[in-house]
Amino acid sequence: MKRIPAPSRARPALTRERIAATALALIDEAGLDGLSMRVLGNRLGVEAMALYHHFPDKHQLLDAVGDALVAQWELPARGTRPPLARLRHLVRSGRASALRHPQAFALVTSRRLNTPRSMEMLERVLEAFADLGLEPGESARWLSLMGAFASGHAMAEVAPGSPGGQPDALPGPYWQAAAPHLQPDQLDAVFESGLEVLFDALAARLIGPPTR
Repeated sequence: MKRIPAPSRARPALTRERIAATALALIDEAGLDGLSMRVLGNRLGVEAMALYHHFPDKHQLLDAVGDALVAQWELPARGTRPPLARLRHLVRSGRASALRHPQAFALVTSRRLNTPRSMEMLERVLEAFADLGLEPGESARWLSLMGAFASGHAMAEVAPGSPGGQPDALPGPYWQAAAPHLQPDQLDAVFESGLEVLFDALAARLIGPPTR
């Protein structure tokens, strides 16, 4: 009896989104230095040159990976929650994304967020500040302050051996007293404490009681 060959499975279409998602997975595994067009092509089952039809250079590929990270930031839709609650959720989701992808997080902190997707997110954040009654100049300052807090805290958490690692020099008494509060199991509390200070300061700038 003649054996009928099994039908071959169609290879998924090679799209910008699929390439960026695979690149992000590679960065998670091997870091930014482990990402190359050749390795990425091998992972996708195509020649490296096929990738250049979608991304003319690696710079644009990294922008797309950054966009994939930004897509994980969750800003609830306008009107679903008070503006302060929406912004709190955004900062928390940004930290969660950084902890999921510590190797790739540098793309957010070291590159300008100037792609259409990133600019759309920034526009929505500024819209939330406007909903709080802030003028454009003050919105810009709070956008910068919130970004510095979120990215700075995330960088401290994802940095190798930090925080709470063993210092090279003999620690002094103040460090010995503070160190237990900077251990990994305490970082949620540290983050929430900082978030509370930031949003209490923002609420104090507004007319009326804080909106949470």
